[in-house]
Amino acid sequence: MTEVIPYPKDAPIALLDLGSGPGALCKFLLGHFSNAKAVCHDGSDEMIKLGQARMTGLEDRVRHVQADFSHGGWSEKIGGSFEAVVSSIAIHNVRAYETIQSIYGEAFSLLKPGGCFLNFDRMKPSRDEQLKWLREIGFENVQCFWDSPKRALIGGFKR
Repeated sequence: MTEVIPYPKDAPIALLDLGSGPGALCKFLLGHFSNAKAVCHDGSDEMIKLGQARMTGLEDRVRHVQADFSHGGWSEKIGGSFEAVVSSIAIHNVRAYETIQSIYGEAFSLLKPGGCFLNFDRMKPSRDEQLKWLREIGFENVQCFWDSPKRALIGGFKR
């Protein structure tokens, strides 16, 4: 994921981790991007608490937002815009295809021009179907950056 995010390691970028859970991906990305700030988003109060505990010492670089991305309008609670919106093993949990499309659309609305959306997840629905949705929403250079039998890293960029 760090190789796909199109910014130098020392760039002062803003990251959004959708469905961040206990914050493992976000903490990794903050370690890689030394001047980044992040928003960890999750729908679960318990996950937010675990994430806050994991981010001890990084409080000046991260904030947590609780919002249920299975309901439209969640992005309004996030605030701001981002160079990268990422997610790991979270979005598939909503299961409803229309809801996944809606999450992708709201993620697009939060990106700054030149920014990227990356989703590392189980590919249900199919990888090709999700890539099609990303193109329809307006993402450019949409592709699968990494693939395995159970998971893939897909995403695209905002012009």
